[in-house]
Amino acid sequence: YDPYVAEFFFGGPCIIVEGDTEYSAFRYVLEHATGLPGSVHIIRARGKATIVPLMKILNQFGTTYGVLHDTDTPLTKSGKKNGAWTMNEAIMKTAALAPNPELVRVIASIKNFESAFLGEEVSEEKPYNAIERLKEDPAKRDTIAALLRALVDGAAPVPAGAVMWTDLEDLSKHVPNEAATEPDPVG
Repeated sequence: YDPYVAEFFFGGPCIIVEGDTEYSAFRYVLEHATGLPGSVHIIRARGKATIVPLMKILNQFGTTYGVLHDTDTPLTKSGKKNGAWTMNEAIMKTAALAPNPELVRVIASIKNFESAFLGEEVSEEKPYNAIERLKEDPAKRDTIAALLRALVDGAAPVPAGAVMWTDLEDLSKHVPNEAATEPDPVG
């Protein structure tokens, strides 16, 4: 259990993110951009499978929150059904169980965060690469700030590269019709 996660009991609006790259990018933008809510608590799920249990806890306490996850692809590199894709449905079902589901915002980075917002996929040092990209490119920084706003404020527009979705059929319209480029997940 990550003790940092427990801070969501005491903070303002919560945003659950899939991993360290998203966390690092949002923390950087929160520290360097103006006009963003300062009390936002970013929760690193440290993997897509952990998003749902975190959502269930927030649902239990009636917390308003946003979720940012990768869409992934329906098939793995070897053409098998992708377990990461099937997690999308579990995320949406859990959002629907919130006491006020209209206050839960589920946004997916199309395919993954790196390709959607940073212009390229990298396999090593992803958080470091994200920070370096944001330092050198104000437009990318602005896009991440817009994404953060969309996760906190349901009326804010979702930037290109992401989609607010409500069902798998809707989500699949936005996902490239190709197999994953990453190796098949272990397990």
